[in-house]
Amino acid sequence: MKEKRFELKVDSRLENLSIISDFIAKVMRQIGSKGKNISEVQLAVDEACTNIIKHAYSEWEDIITIALEMVDEDLIVTITDRGKPFEPGSIPPPDLESDVGERKIGGLGIYFMRKLMDEVSYSFDAEEGNKLTMRKHLMTKNRDSESV
Repeated sequence: MKEKRFELKVDSRLENLSIISDFIAKVMRQIGSKGKNISEVQLAVDEACTNIIKHAYSEWEDIITIALEMVDEDLIVTITDRGKPFEPGSIPPPDLESDVGERKIGGLGIYFMRKLMDEVSYSFDAEEGNKLTMRKHLMTKNRDSESV
């Protein structure tokens, strides 16, 4: 498959999460993906963008750019923003052992991103801002068509 790149820019508002989700689904269907892959990428991107809106842009609004690119059999999702820098190592692993009622609310975003995607990396550049890159190897047609 030749490389294909799609990009969406949205204001950093929670109400734009549905626009982002629709964009992910539309692009993934256009490149031939279905079912479980789409929902997993949607959830990972939703978690990432929610964190950007709530934490990186907690004091102001700006633009979030979501780019999807096919490279061979891999979907590369790149999310960039100019919000506050983020240190992934500063986030403790989630408590998955305690009873649900005793757990702290939140804190599962990075965990979900790492579980749903094959690779997750983050970088910060003073000029370019925050850059989150997630890679998903798309399954073969037989497994990719499973329903959620």
